[in-house]
Amino acid sequence: METLDNNWHLPIPGDVMQAINPWSWWTNAMGQFGLVNITTGASSNPQVEREIVGKVAGYGRQLGRISEALYALLAHMNETSFTATERRAVADFRRMTDDIAAVKARYAAPTDAAIDDLIDGINFLKGRNVGEYERVVGRLRKALLEVDRPAMEKERQLPVKRRPTR
Repeated sequence: METLDNNWHLPIPGDVMQAINPWSWWTNAMGQFGLVNITTGASSNPQVEREIVGKVAGYGRQLGRISEALYALLAHMNETSFTATERRAVADFRRMTDDIAAVKARYAAPTDAAIDDLIDGINFLKGRNVGEYERVVGRLRKALLEVDRPAMEKERQLPVKRRPTR
């Protein structure tokens, strides 16, 4: 922040400094301003919080990474020693993360990276739930055949070039 070289002492004795930020009075008076607002009031260091969210990862990405890691850890745990409440909590967590993945999948663009993610997800499912894996792969096969059907029909209609016999 810049400071003034001269000190103003009129009519109050001592240095007087006031930051004039029109956004602060507007948001304080009006509440939320914009579609997404990050409140760092509960943070012990709001500046660090803003930098992490702005430059490293937003809250959604942070929660997503934590969920992915926990999902992976749970896949390798023996749940037989869990109480019924703990098993229900794990099942609820898995269902929630699966539902989140399904929502995210609806917004995935058909890019190479999205296809790689889909393939990784299918391989993950194959190791976790073979029945669900077969159901999903069957749907994909059917969908790919439907997408490719016009191209396949066009190929069938092309005349076949035959070599002349001698």
